[in-house]
Formats: sequence, C-alpha cells, structure tokens
Amino acid sequence: MDAVAWARSVLAERGTDVLGVEEVRRRAWSTIWRVSTADGDLFLKTAPDGVAAEPALLDVLALHGVPHVQRPVAAAGRHVLLPDGGPIVRLAADRDTVWLDVMRHYAEVQWATEPAAAADLVVAGVPDLRLPVLPGVAAELVARWAPEHRGIVPLLTDAAVELDELMPMTTLEHGDLHVGNAFVRGAVPFDWGDACVSHPFLSLLVAGRDGAPGGVEAYLETFFGEPGAADDPDVQHIVGLATTLGVVSRVLSWQRAIDASGDEMPESYRSAPREWLETLVEGMTGIEDRRSAGLESWRG
Repeated sequence: MDAVAWARSVLAERGTDVLGVEEVRRRAWSTIWRVSTADGDLFLKTAPDGVAAEPALLDVLALHGVPHVQRPVAAAGRHVLLPDGGPIVRLAADRDTVWLDVMRHYAEVQWATEPAAAADLVVAGVPDLRLPVLPGVAAELVARWAPEHRGIVPLLTDAAVELDELMPMTTLEHGDLHVGNAFVRGAVPFDWGDACVSHPFLSLLVAGRDGAPGGVEAYLETFFGEPGAADDPDVQHIVGLATTLGVVSRVLSWQRAIDASGDEMPESYRSAPREWLETLVEGMTGIEDRRSAGLESWRG
C-alpha cells in the first residue's frame, strides 16, 4: 500500500477525517506530506527500501520511553505518521539559545537509549556502526568510493580500538543533527533517517559544524554531568577520535541513500561519499597530531 493510502486507512480506522493531503517535500531518499485533519495537521513520511529504518526506530524509542523524541501517531514498514512538531530551530529568533537545549536533550536521549534500546535498534534494522564493527564497514566504503586511500583503514581501526578502550559505549547516533533537524517546541531533535547505532560522540561531527555556538559544550556538560567538561584535554581527545570516525557514518548514510534511490538520486549528490572520505583523510592527520602531542588518556 502506498504511503498516502496507508495514512488514510489508519486515520479512518481511528475515526479521524482527512481534510486534505499536500506534498511538502520530495527528495530521492524520502517524501513528506502534510495531512490535514479536523484535529490538526499531521506529517506523513516515507522512504525507499534500504533507507527506511526511521519508523521502526521511532517505535523502539517509544517502547523504551526515551525522552525528547516525537512519538509516532502510527508506523508501519516504510511509512510513519507524525504529529506537527512546529517551527524548526533554524528559523527561531532565539535560535542559539534553543539549540543549547536541543543538545542537552540529545545527550539525555543517548543515555536513555543505552544499552537496551540500542540493541533493539540494531534488531529493528537501524545500521550497525558499533565500534568493533566500524572498521570493517569503513574498509568496504573506502574500497568502493576512494580505493586510493585504503591506507587510512588501519588508522581508522586503531582509532576505533582506542575509543572503545577509553570510553566504551553504544547508543543512538542521529547522523545529521543540526538546527534544521530540531523543533523549537520542546527542543526536540527529529529526522532520524541518517541514524545508526554507534558511539554517542560521532554525532558531534555534524552538530559541531552545523549547529550553533556553545552546542557541543552544552552537550558534553550534560553528558558527563560536569560543568566545563568540554575543556578537559582527555574529553577533547575522545571527541577528536569520535568526530573523525563520524565521517564513516556520513559516508554510509550517503551510500545507502544512493543505492536505495537509484536513478532518482541527483548527480550532484553522487560524489558525497567520496567528498566525505577526503575529509576523513585530513582528519586522520589530526588524530596523529594529537597522539604526538602526548595527551593523557583515560586508561588510568
């Protein structure tokens, strides 16, 4: 059943009259409609097979009572029906202030997801990038998109092993957390289509680049429960390892989207995996520089 017919059927079963359906965004990897009802607007999202884990992801988070995430009105297969979350942070007059709350809430989401919900997410089909798995995935990505850079794979493996020794943790990683993917109301992150299960700090790759000032600091303070955590050299080292490894998450997400979309994917996006891997080559140099600086580790 196609997405719109599915949504109409679900709402009809609940006695909710659909007043209209309007497509509001179509991309190669997802389509979104506004569904107007007598009780207010809902949003319907669907994605091609291969990048359609978000409905199951939201169901798992709801089952585990994870805070600060939208609860689906209904979800089935590739389709999910969501409440109207309101304005996004990017358009808010107090954008920077709200973003700090988003990042604090995101840290709480990750703690609430670890470890039981994270295991359920893998079973539900959310991509598995846990640190022991990540180097093998990275090797496959490099072989496909940038084989001339295969020398970075051993460095990635070392980085993943070190991160797993310094701060072993597995939880939900949003994959594309920025001010356009969070609602002002409740400071709630949304759009989990790029999510994976991995180390929490992989998220700081995008959130640190495309968020707002102070976001990473607010996140780390909440995550560790300690003011000024972001100033700790050991924390900085761990974040550096994780954000470099976070490129693997971005490349995998683009690969999945390209493969699932087929001819629908615009040519301009098809170079994204290689472009991200090229930033990874630069990032690995940064890791070696930090090691040479002799930063104290958390090994005790």
